[in-house]
Amino acid sequence: MIRDFNIADEKGVGYYVGLITSCFALAQLMTGIHWGMLSDRIGRRPVILQGLVGTITSILLFGLSKSFIWALLSRSLCGLLNGNIGVLKSMVSELTIDHLPHQRAQAFSLLPLMYGLGSIIGPMLGGFLSHPVTSYPSVFGNLGALTDFLTEYPYFLPCFISAFVCIFGLVFGIFYLQETHVVHHEKKDASNDEEEALLADRSNRSTDSHYSTFQTNASTGTVKVQDSRTPTLYSPPTLRESLTPSVMAICITYGFFALQAVFMDELFPLYTASSRENGGLGFSPNEIGIALSFAGVITLVGQLFVLPALTKKYGLLRLFQMVLFSCIFLYLSQGIIRTLYYVPDFHGEINTKFWVWVGLLVSVTIKTISHTICFTSCIILVNNACPRVDALGAVNGFSQCCASAMRAIGPAICGVVWSLSLSSTIIPYQIRINITFVVLAVISAVTFVLSKKLNAKDYETAHAREEVVHLKQDDQASEEAGNSRIH
Repeated sequence: MIRDFNIADEKGVGYYVGLITSCFALAQLMTGIHWGMLSDRIGRRPVILQGLVGTITSILLFGLSKSFIWALLSRSLCGLLNGNIGVLKSMVSELTIDHLPHQRAQAFSLLPLMYGLGSIIGPMLGGFLSHPVTSYPSVFGNLGALTDFLTEYPYFLPCFISAFVCIFGLVFGIFYLQETHVVHHEKKDASNDEEEALLADRSNRSTDSHYSTFQTNASTGTVKVQDSRTPTLYSPPTLRESLTPSVMAICITYGFFALQAVFMDELFPLYTASSRENGGLGFSPNEIGIALSFAGVITLVGQLFVLPALTKKYGLLRLFQMVLFSCIFLYLSQGIIRTLYYVPDFHGEINTKFWVWVGLLVSVTIKTISHTICFTSCIILVNNACPRVDALGAVNGFSQCCASAMRAIGPAICGVVWSLSLSSTIIPYQIRINITFVVLAVISAVTFVLSKKLNAKDYETAHAREEVVHLKQDDQASEEAGNSRIH
């Protein structure tokens, strides 16, 4: 698309692609907390559905792009109108609040798993369906006005297919998505029970289904049950009440891990595609695509099998810290892969890619599983640290903002460090080709140090679960109080 805009030569295309990529993260940085707090106020379900509407609108506008500014604005609009990433984390947390840690890990792992699948399928659709008139003239070449439209907007078809998938999700959500927010879910149950109670005989009211709403107790910081026949005005906690020191600590750690992850993701194609003279591996685009596809398969294995098993064995926080520590050495060892060109293969020949491929795939496997574990662990630790069940939206929105901020600056930092290190004439060659990996290892070391400052008791179990227990214990007392007020 950037090439078709004719605004840069081949070397400058990456700069504009980076701007479009970063604008989405910047937009989410500005609105992530807003959508999270709104979901605390009105419920998760309406925010999720609105986010799908925003995605449908923005992606169709993106398909109509004929200039860089239009593409930039439509992509930014997608980030502004969609806060579903943080809200979905809140929904999974509420659905698994009474589950064991390894079960929560398995449930939360589905989020990056679906994202990984989308990251594989999406680019394929974009590549195959863009410029459909010239790519598939036998299908789209003689459709009259539609052919003219697709000729003028060659990227609309893949965007339309993506929008159609979102429309399907929207319709499915309207009919089948249930509210998980404890307050609004109970309000719905309360209204149903109230209708039943009105039809019941007064003498049998004490045996009717109990219906309740929630009321915030400012002195204790917990959510209390109150009989629905007593008018109450529910108010979610403020952002200051939600962002406790333990929440802030894990969100900052999450942000630094997001920085090292996006740094590595940006560095991988630069490193593998660069010539051997410039410190790279000299791989072709097809070979890089094979490596990325291999990473996608490893992601599936890591999410479904490795993460739950290791979480059950080591515990969430300890596993997170162990993997972060190993990442330091993983990043430092990346520069060794290029030296495998000089290792003889089974035929005694050097300068072949056999051992380079072996080293790269081993590195990709370790990196993919490590990032899978760390990302999912961060999400769960953030939710475990949340002080109140009705603050999950705000907390997840804030954590998403921290990650988005780092994802916005990470690609730029990587590009600058890579370019400056290779263009330096003062630093010796064997040192400057490894500078970028050293910088990445330093970021990983900082993240590890931050993780060691986390107190296990603040993160190993969901604090919001305690509120649910208290709510159940207070249920009978609340009902009796409500009945006494009526009589």
